[in-house]
Amino acid sequence: MNVYKCRSNAEIPTYGTEGSACFDVSACLTTGERISGYDAWNKKVPLAVKNDKITIQPMQRVLIPTGLIFDIPDGHCIEMFIRSSVATKKGLTLVNSVGIIDSDYVEESHIIVHNVSDSLCTVEHGERLAQCRLTEVTTSEFNEITTRPVQKTDRNGGIGSTGV
Repeated sequence: MNVYKCRSNAEIPTYGTEGSACFDVSACLTTGERISGYDAWNKKVPLAVKNDKITIQPMQRVLIPTGLIFDIPDGHCIEMFIRSSVATKKGLTLVNSVGIIDSDYVEESHIIVHNVSDSLCTVEHGERLAQCRLTEVTTSEFNEITTRPVQKTDRNGGIGSTGV
């Protein structure tokens, strides 16, 4: 897959090991720039990058730039997940659990994190925050039907209906 560095200090993604299912994507931060963030009350909060680092407040959401534009092949997308070490050690999650980058998106990609901890969290330039995989996309055609679908199994209900 082709990738374009739209910032000179961006890091090209790498696989952590030979057996890694996903490639790692890093934060691309430059001292003096402003990063978009939102506080717990959904108020936009600009964050200043100092010493190639940003500090994320508890419950704050931040769009961390990657400095990369992916040239995703037609019929594919990139699925983005938070790295488990980042979630465990820093309390950062992705705002939308799994990020999706569509093949027709050709702007800089961001890692949209949420600090769910009760502590300040520092993110440094070059820090591997997310892991991504290229995934084939299957699209569907939707046909409206006029009768309710029939029961296919012995399921009776929805959330929690199959037990614990």
